[in-house]
Amino acid sequence: MSKLAVLFMKYFKIIIIVIISVLLSLLIYNAVFPYGSPNWMGLKFYSDNNQLEVRKLWDWLDLLIVPLSLIFLGWIYQAYEKSKTERKEKENQQNEILDSYFRTISELINKWNLLDKTQNNESRIIARTRTIVAVENLEGERKGQILQFLFESNLIDDEKLNILGANFREVQASGIVLRNTTIKGVHFCDSNFENTFLDGSSFISCNFSNTNFNGSSMENTNLGYSDLSYCKLTNIDLTRVNFEGANLNYADLSNSKITQSQLNGIFKKDKIKLNNTEKL
Repeated sequence: MSKLAVLFMKYFKIIIIVIISVLLSLLIYNAVFPYGSPNWMGLKFYSDNNQLEVRKLWDWLDLLIVPLSLIFLGWIYQAYEKSKTERKEKENQQNEILDSYFRTISELINKWNLLDKTQNNESRIIARTRTIVAVENLEGERKGQILQFLFESNLIDDEKLNILGANFREVQASGIVLRNTTIKGVHFCDSNFENTFLDGSSFISCNFSNTNFNGSSMENTNLGYSDLSYCKLTNIDLTRVNFEGANLNYADLSNSKITQSQLNGIFKKDKIKLNNTEKL
């Protein structure tokens, strides 16, 4: 390829833009001053009585409204199709990550004795790594599915699968069952735990800031040293919840039950909301 051809290809887009700009400028100029425009542009014409006339603004709009409308509708349709395709691709990617995770953990349980605390430390390392990576790349509902899967598989145990530091932010876990389990140092901020069953469980030093627990069951639940700031702890019997060392700044306890001794022992409780809260 000659140097001239290479140069032309390099500046092809710029050349096209310049040509279009020149033509557009020429069209605008002649539309503003149509009497001096060339006949081929059709900006001026002779009427039936042989008088020179020019096209008015409405004439232009009448000519352009249909093609411009078609262009606009085409752009909207193209944007919709692109968005639909991107959503589908993302959905497939999320499903692949989740399916791969379930297959891997199931294999570690069935073939490599992951549930046996006394052996095969390598399988626990693999399980922890896959779990951390999976929840980092998954969105709300699928994170909730992983959390329920780990509970039902009896894997939430530091000696089986340590999930300390796992990113379960924005997890959608409404209605989930997590009874009699212990989770330490996990990030659950901006999540939805509405109407969940957390009886007998311990969530030590977890980050639950801005999480919704509305209507959940929390009998003998330990939330010690956890961040519960801006949490929604509404419509819950909290009388048997351990809040030792917890941060409840700006938390909402409206329409819940709590003892006065619990309130007095809360470590941080600035601007805590107690609307219609029953204090025992």
